Amino acid sequence: MINSFGEDIYLPLVQLIYETVVSPPEWEKVIAELIDLTKAAAGAVVGFKGAEDRRASVFAKGVPKAALCNPQMIAALHAATLTLGQGAFLSIDLKTKLNPQWDVPLHECFGTEGSLLVLVLVKEGGRRIALMLHFDRPGRSETDRAAESLMKLLPHFQTAFAIQKTTLLERERSAHMESAFFSSSAPSAIITEDYQVRLANASFEKFVEASHLLVEYSDAVVDFVDTALQDEVTRLIGMATAQGRVRHVAWVEDKVKNIKWLVSVDALSGRVGLGSQFKNVFATNERVYMLTIRELGGNSLLAPDTIKSIFGLTPTEADLAYCLLRGETASEIARQRGVSKNTVHNQLASAMARLGVNRQTQFLHCLSMLSAMC
Repeated sequence: MINSFGEDIYLPLVQLIYETVVSPPEWEKVIAELIDLTKAAAGAVVGFKGAEDRRASVFAKGVPKAALCNPQMIAALHAATLTLGQGAFLSIDLKTKLNPQWDVPLHECFGTEGSLLVLVLVKEGGRRIALMLHFDRPGRSETDRAAESLMKLLPHFQTAFAIQKTTLLERERSAHMESAFFSSSAPSAIITEDYQVRLANASFEKFVEASHLLVEYSDAVVDFVDTALQDEVTRLIGMATAQGRVRHVAWVEDKVKNIKWLVSVDALSGRVGLGSQFKNVFATNERVYMLTIRELGGNSLLAPDTIKSIFGLTPTEADLAYCLLRGETASEIARQRGVSKNTVHNQLASAMARLGVNRQTQFLHCLSMLSAMC
């Protein structure tokens, strides 16, 4: 990074820019460094959505934040950057007569002397983030030098915002996943290879309580009393560890006790894992898995919704599986749907991949077994 600009003076500023990802208040230090670097009189970073955004985020030095948050100022900034693309500059001479929409709020913030340099850091959908530097001395030399420096820093600004956006999305997804996990009717627990439990939902605890002769759960450890069930869970964990695919499914039957289970293991860590979606669980890099156990019974034919829920298929794939289970051929399904036979084969291949099988006979065997158990 030292040689990226050919000048070491940018290094502390670049480091500060990336620190804003984990600590947004660091923007105040970034602005202070920019003011020092460019010899500006004041600076600010404003993030907003639309002209009437009353929840705009503002960091500033040398200019009152309250003035920048004023709805009139946000509307002026919106109008000033409306036609600018991401990475574009706008230079405003504060001594000249301005657009009536900009005049009062800009002068209230920055006065009537000097010039204002505006850089659009981010423009995505309705959201914009603008950097403003106020120069109180006449002439374009300061703004020209500032623009040159900001262009060198622009990729780092944009990368930092992209990282921050990804981080926020992951947090939201994590919250949704954890909420779905805890409210799910499927008995599920997040476990390690040696059956240490990191999380268990209420359905799992109820399942264990009702099936204490098969599975026991105490001191955050799952103990499989039934050897057939333990052997299958161990095998599935081994497959998930070796192959890295998500959702390994098996059916277990204890003929002595006349009990049948549908067992699935999802890899939550590794290249294709879902660990980032359960951030509260993963304080280390240990391998963890989501174990789901359903006790099965009855003899009703599976419905598409049930197939979709159990196998994690899309609605189209689940409906295709249902049709195959009823004995329909790929050609018949294609004709009924008004699609090509190749489309049906592609959907079938996708569904088989989710189950970890590569032959249609294996796929149908899984479905027929499940149909007999449900």
